[in-house]
This record gives sequence, structure tokens and C-alpha cells, in this order.
Amino acid sequence: MAQADLTRVASNIGALNSLWALQGINRQLGVHQTRLSTGKRINSASDDPAGLTIATKLKSRSEGLGVALGNIGDAKNLLAVAEGGIGRITDIMISMKNKAAQAASDTMGTAERTAIKEQLTAYANQIDDIVEQTTWNGNKLIDGSYDVPSLSFQTGADAADTTTVNGLINLRASTGGIGGSLGVATVVGGAVSVSGIMDFGNVLTNGSEAVWSVDVDGKGSNTTLNALTPGTYQVEIIAGGTLGSTSTIQLKDSDGNAVTIDADGVGAGATGSISGTVNFGAAGLTSYDFGNGITLGVNRGMANGTYTASFTVEDDGETYDVLTQGATGSALVTAGDYRDLMTYLEGKLDTVNAQMAKIGAFTGRLTFKEDQVMASQINVEASYNRIMNANMAEEQVNASKFLILQQTSIAMLGQANQAPQFLLSLFR
Repeated sequence: MAQADLTRVASNIGALNSLWALQGINRQLGVHQTRLSTGKRINSASDDPAGLTIATKLKSRSEGLGVALGNIGDAKNLLAVAEGGIGRITDIMISMKNKAAQAASDTMGTAERTAIKEQLTAYANQIDDIVEQTTWNGNKLIDGSYDVPSLSFQTGADAADTTTVNGLINLRASTGGIGGSLGVATVVGGAVSVSGIMDFGNVLTNGSEAVWSVDVDGKGSNTTLNALTPGTYQVEIIAGGTLGSTSTIQLKDSDGNAVTIDADGVGAGATGSISGTVNFGAAGLTSYDFGNGITLGVNRGMANGTYTASFTVEDDGETYDVLTQGATGSALVTAGDYRDLMTYLEGKLDTVNAQMAKIGAFTGRLTFKEDQVMASQINVEASYNRIMNANMAEEQVNASKFLILQQTSIAMLGQANQAPQFLLSLFR
């Protein structure tokens, strides 16, 4: 700091020194007042560039761990939904075993065993309903969708911090579905069926009336096509009438829109119609596979022209049946048959209980993970707090100190401005 020379009044060095000190005090006071106002030690990058960089990373990690805690909670809720479904299936399986035990006694007659079997099939149907309804955000949890593929949960702040669970097998009572099933029942009947004669009108050529038979078995020969849903459909034939002429067959829904059927009638390709050199001018039966569960047989003998006929696909529903080995074996008739079923159900109960144990073990694992993530978040937040947030007691002490220094600096600045006036006495 420069020394004041009071004999040289053109530059008031003493006042400048006091002013410089006052400005520094004001700057420091402003810093501490800002910290007291915001509660933050670092309010701009210039306050502590390195500290700000470290604190920003810590904040990002802390918030990421907070999101992970939410994900873990959601995961536990998801597993609770699965556990609830499995628990109800366990209850039903126990009831099925108890009913089988009743029928295994010769105190029951044929009528009583028939009634028990109806209960068994109803229970099996309910198991499938539970599997369908045990979902989370539209994803089915116990239908085998996550047997081999894993449920993956983001349980940490980094992309690699995931926790997975798989082996959730298909717990349907009926056979089929993703990844097999419990197999405690079999489903009889298809979703839709229709059969009979399709009347194209009294079309007589060569003495043969044109008739069609329809068979819907719920499965198509073309794997790219779906079986027809219940409803009314129309078949349109444009017959060339002579050998070698081009004829087409088209299927339409109740609104008159073309339904996609197999291109060549043998399970390959798909288009809106079948066309070819079909001979409708001679007697004899020919058939066409639409690929969507319908096989049409026609007695040839149509004259040249366009013919239409309608048919209705009806919903037959599904009928459940329980056999000595659940979905397989012989019919349940005698006490011995029901004892066989009891043994089978005991094994399936073990399977269901194993799924419950898997869910419970994984839920427990998530609880430990939750504790670990919470502890990590607290420690990261503590580190961020020490770097980024102000020590309010310390800042208040410093602010009070600089307030006093501000007052003394102002007083000294006033004295420094008065000091050169002693020179005026030399001019009296």
C-alpha cells in the first residue's frame, strides 16, 4: 500500500488507500450477504470454479439416486401385483386339490363327482382369468412373457445400474400360451365355428347346383393371416364358366370390405382374392383354403356370371376340461381317477409355490437395494451440501465483521479527506 504524503495535495493518497480498502470491504460484505440470502456458498462460477464442477456432478448423481429410489418402489409394487395373482392361484389350486380329495372318496356318487368336475373346470377357467388380469401398465406378468426375457429395473444413477428378474413362468391352467403352462386343464372347442351350405341361388349347369361348405377350425394354414372373428361375411364368385377361363373368389366383411385371404388357396401368400383358371363348367367338387381358418368346397357347374352368398361366424366359446393328469390323461370318473388328479395337483402346487418364493426373494433383494441406494444418496447429498451450501453461522459472523469494517473505513476515508487541510495554515 502506498504511503500518504500530506504535503502533496494533487493526489490524496491517504484517501485513495481508504477508498480502496472500503471497496474491498464492500465486495466481501456483498459476498457474505448474498450467501446469507441464498443459503449457497457458491452463487457464481467465479466463487469457486472447481467446487462448482464437483458439486454439479454430485447434484446430478444425488437426483439420479432419487429417481432410482422411485424405480425401486415401483418395482416392488409391480412384484406385489404379481404376488397377489400368484397367491390367488395358490388358493384356487388348494381348493381344486380339496375337491379332488372329496371325489376320491366312494361316499360320492356319479352325480356328485360330475358336479365336482364342473367346479374343477370353473376353477381352472378362473386361473386363466387371473393370469390375464395380472398386469402392470398393460404388460402381463405371469403368462410366461418374462420367463426367459427379463424384467429390468433401473435401480441406480448409472446406466449399468440395473436389476433384473426372470423365470416368471406361465401360470395358465390351460395348455398352450407363452412358455407352456401349469397344464391343470385343457380347453375344448375353438373360438369360432360355422358349417353348412352356402346358397348362391338356383344355379343349374350340367345338372349340378352350386353349393359351398364352410369349416372354421380357429386356425389358418397361412401363418400371416388371423382366423375370422365372429360376424357375417359374404363370398363373391366371378365364374368364367368354361374350362380355361379366369375365375375369382373374394371374401368380404359385413361392411363390404375385402378380407385378406390366401393368394393361391394352399397356404402361401396373401391377397384380397383368389384367381385362376378354375373350371366351373364341369361337374365335380373342388375346394379352396382361404388360409384364415376357412376351407370352401364348391360343386362345379356354375355358368358364366357373378354369384354371392353369406355366412355367419359364431362364437362357440371355450370349454375347460380337467383330466387325471390335468390337461392330459383319462377322464375323471372313478375315485382312483381323482386320486391321480390329487397327486398331479400336489406337484403343480409346488410349482406355484416356487414362483411365490421367487417373487418374495426378489422383493427382499430390492429392499436391500433400496437401503443401499438411500444411504448412497444421503452421503452424496452430504458431500454436495458441504461444497455448495453456506455455513450460515460462519457467514453471519463474517457479515457482521465486514459491516463494522465498512463503518470504520468510511470514518477513515472522511479523516483522510480532511488531513491535507493543515497545509492551509501555511498561507495565513
